[in-house]
Amino acid sequence: MRCLISAALAVSLGAWVADAQPAPPKGPVPYAGTNRTSRVEVRPPGIRLGLARPVVFALSPLSESEKAQLAGPGTRLKTGIHRAVPAVWLQTGAWQSEPDGTRLWRVALRSPGSLGIRVEFRNVSAGAGRLWVHNGTDFAGPYTGRGPYDDGHFWSAAVPSDTITLEYEPAADDPHPGDPPFDIAGIAHQARSVTQDTAAPDGADYCQLDPNCYPGWQPAMKMVGQLEFEDGGAEYLCSGSLVATRDNSMIPYLLTAGHCIDNEPAARTVEVFWTYQTSSCGATPPTSNASSEKSTEGADLIDFGTIEQGDYSLLLLKDIPAGLTFSGWDPSDPPLQASLAGVHHPAGSWKRISFGERTADTTVGVGGENGQVDIAPANLYLQILWDQGRIQPGSSGSPLFSSPGVIAGTLTYGPEDPPLTACEISPSVAGYGRFSNTYRNLQSYFENWPAATVAPTPASLSFSILNKAAPAAQTVQLTSPTTGQVAFRIRSDAPWIGVSLTSGQISAASPAAVKISVDPSQLPQPGQYSGTVTILAGTAAPEFVNVTVTVQSPQSNVSAAVAPATVYASNGIWSFQMQLTETAGVATHLTALKIDGTDYSANIAQWFGTNQIAADGSIQAPLQASGLPTGSQYFEFWGMDNASGQTWYRVATAAFH
Repeated sequence: MRCLISAALAVSLGAWVADAQPAPPKGPVPYAGTNRTSRVEVRPPGIRLGLARPVVFALSPLSESEKAQLAGPGTRLKTGIHRAVPAVWLQTGAWQSEPDGTRLWRVALRSPGSLGIRVEFRNVSAGAGRLWVHNGTDFAGPYTGRGPYDDGHFWSAAVPSDTITLEYEPAADDPHPGDPPFDIAGIAHQARSVTQDTAAPDGADYCQLDPNCYPGWQPAMKMVGQLEFEDGGAEYLCSGSLVATRDNSMIPYLLTAGHCIDNEPAARTVEVFWTYQTSSCGATPPTSNASSEKSTEGADLIDFGTIEQGDYSLLLLKDIPAGLTFSGWDPSDPPLQASLAGVHHPAGSWKRISFGERTADTTVGVGGENGQVDIAPANLYLQILWDQGRIQPGSSGSPLFSSPGVIAGTLTYGPEDPPLTACEISPSVAGYGRFSNTYRNLQSYFENWPAATVAPTPASLSFSILNKAAPAAQTVQLTSPTTGQVAFRIRSDAPWIGVSLTSGQISAASPAAVKISVDPSQLPQPGQYSGTVTILAGTAAPEFVNVTVTVQSPQSNVSAAVAPATVYASNGIWSFQMQLTETAGVATHLTALKIDGTDYSANIAQWFGTNQIAADGSIQAPLQASGLPTGSQYFEFWGMDNASGQTWYRVATAAFH
């Protein structure tokens, strides 16, 4: 939930002109669960065989700087932090063979104080092998091949524990496995940090209402889920709702806020918890979402709008469990003073409901990251004055219902954080992005218009960056089997990926080409990066180009010189200066020095004052000598870069007379 930080602004944005003949409302539709009936859980061998936990590699407790990041301000409810894992963790893993012939590679990791852990995998190439993460009871996996997105990079589902076991079982036809076929980029340490200024231990304020206590609204509970996802070095929680298509296609679309999820990498980490709620009115509340019914982790981002555009995000889930209900929707706005309700997960807690009415439209400034203010235009938002219940951080993206199961809006912001609890704020007003605006932008999906696929070739690209030099752009061909013209859109899902066009039309007879480039300035640190380019064509499922970039450790560029280039003796003494200058922005150091074959390495510190050459820096050694032979003298320098260990060699000459 974003915070409202100012009242109506003096901004003239004009009145929105509705369609002359708005589309009729769409009612909710129950889901029977036909596309998950064949799902079979495959337990990891460690659980199946009752194996003892392997040797545990323990990270240190959260540092003060990590705690500060976790508690830092933000526009979404931050509940976890990403932690690097030393490569030595994987090196502590070991192969073992069991009496039944099972071969396993196993290792355990502890992140002290964590309530749950997710693992970020890279360079996965398991083939028919299987990879799990588990705590001895709960597990995520198995993951096979190159992972769920066939690019070798993905996040595991969450495992509720501060200690997890990573377990790999190779394929039966892999008789001599060596190192496990994957790397670990890091983990998410789940802290579930919620507001501490409330009476409820889970962070939800005391006036929050259980929807199970309102029989007429119980059906809406089956439409709303809690979203847990990774983005920008942290883990976040939002809320969202299933949304139906006009023809009841049961395509698992989920509607949430654009400020929650606005990029494909974050969407691919989404876990949706559907039944994090009480079993009945007055029942003991659940203590976590661990036992909730879930969708298979991961989603694709269809489209989104910013705060200025109405703050919506439509995701395509992999599946949903049986027994849920797709929300209906109304392309028309509810009238002023209409009674409305919001179902949501406040402060990361279990499901709640709030009741209010629509009040006068207002343009507001909405507080964002780093102090910026986003304008939420009055014509794109519904203002809701709460009568009962409230919304809190974590409620972002939740639906506003005009009747049980009919969406009228999606939550964007609430009151600015005051020194009060949510329940003490009165009057309390929240802003919901109008579904009428969302419908206008995503109408083809809600109406499920016919569409043709636009396929990219190749579907994967690899780039390499050395010394910050931009690699050459690569070309992807777009084709369609359709004889008629097919409109397409292209979206780069990482700031370092550039595309040569963002929309166009193709047909079977006239394909298109798009150049994909990489901006080295956006990737300053060595390592491997992955991103996607999304191709959208009508309501067809998105197609992707997976982009992988390897940023190699930059190498120093040292120039060596002796000045003056011609040295004349004065009273038998030659005076000159050796200078080494680094120009690539990489710190390095001098390891050896010879003059005309004689080793003077032991004199480096004395002559230069140091052996270290700072990035874009230089060192000098002013010298005087006598008894040198006349003619050209050769000065040889050897060095090594501080970070990468790459070595270098330079030669300089000077004439002595």
